Amino acid sequence: MFNQRSEAYFGGAEVQVSLLAKELAKDKHFQVSLITGDYGQPPVINQDKLTLYKTRLFDFLKILKTIDADIYVERTVNPKVRLVGWWCRLFKKKFVYMIAHNWDTRYSGLKLADLIIAQHSQQNLALKKNLNLNSLIMLPMVNLETNNKSAKRKFILWVGRADNWKKPLDFIDLARRFQKEKFVMICRSGKNKILFNRVKTEASFLTNLKFLPAVAPEKIVGFFNQAKVLINTSIAEGFPNTFLQAGATKTPVLSYWVNPDNYLKQFHCGLVGRRQFQSIFNQPAKLTIMGQNHFNYVKQYHSLKNLELFKQTLYKL
Repeated sequence: MFNQRSEAYFGGAEVQVSLLAKELAKDKHFQVSLITGDYGQPPVINQDKLTLYKTRLFDFLKILKTIDADIYVERTVNPKVRLVGWWCRLFKKKFVYMIAHNWDTRYSGLKLADLIIAQHSQQNLALKKNLNLNSLIMLPMVNLETNNKSAKRKFILWVGRADNWKKPLDFIDLARRFQKEKFVMICRSGKNKILFNRVKTEASFLTNLKFLPAVAPEKIVGFFNQAKVLINTSIAEGFPNTFLQAGATKTPVLSYWVNPDNYLKQFHCGLVGRRQFQSIFNQPAKLTIMGQNHFNYVKQYHSLKNLELFKQTLYKL
C-alpha cells in the first residue's frame, strides 16, 4: 500500500487500514504510526505524514513500546491480537479491534478490546450472539476521486487472492461456459501456493481469459473502470473492498454468495446467486443502471466522511 513496486501479499483489510491511516494522519490532532512486515525496507519510514515501523516478529514488543501510542488498533484475527490486547491492559493503553471478516465474530480474543468496530449490522449481530460483545458499526470507506466516467466497458472482472474460500476456480468455470465474453482475472498468490498454481495453469488454457498475478493498487482502478461487471465467487467475506472499488467506478457486482446487509439487492447494485449469470451479460442497459446505483450507494454510505465517526469514537476512549 506504500510501495508501488511491491508485489507482497495484501487484502481488503490492508487497503482499509492504509486508507484510514493516511486520512487520519491529515488531521493535526492525530499522530499516526503503522507497524508493517519486513519487506527489506528501512526500519523506519516517514511517508504521507505517517511513520512506518518495520517488525521482524522478535522485535514486535519493542516496537510497541517505542511507538508508545495512546490507542492501538488491530484488524484481522492473528496471534498479535491477544498480544496487543494484553499489552494495552498492562500499560493502560486503549485497544481497538476492527472486524475484517465475518469469521472474526467467533474469536474470543476480541474480549480484550476496549472497542470493537464492525463493518455492517450482520457482523454486529453475530458478535453479540457468539461472544455477547457489543460493537460500533462503521462502514468501510473508498476514495471516490479515482472514478473515470469515460472508460469503455470491455470485460468481466474477478479480483482477489488464491484462497480456498474465495473459490477462484469457479470464475474460471464461468469463463469456460461463456466463450464469447472476455474475462480478466487479477489473482494474487495467497498462502495456498498449490491453488494459485492450479488457477494460473487452468487460466492459461482459455483464450478468452487474461490472467494477471498482481496489479499495483494505484493501477487496479483502471481495470474496474473497464469492467462490465465484477464477479465475486467467495463463500464468505467481511465487506469486500472490491465491492467498494466497483461502486466507485460505476461497476455492478454479480456475487455468488456474499451480500453484506443485503445491500446489493436493496439498492439494486447487482445480483446475488449463481443462477443470475445466464443472460445478464447481454443486457448492457441493465448493467449500466446497476452500476450507477452502485456509485450512488457508495457515495452516500462509504465516502471518506465515515472517518469523522472514527475520530469522534477515538476522542471518547
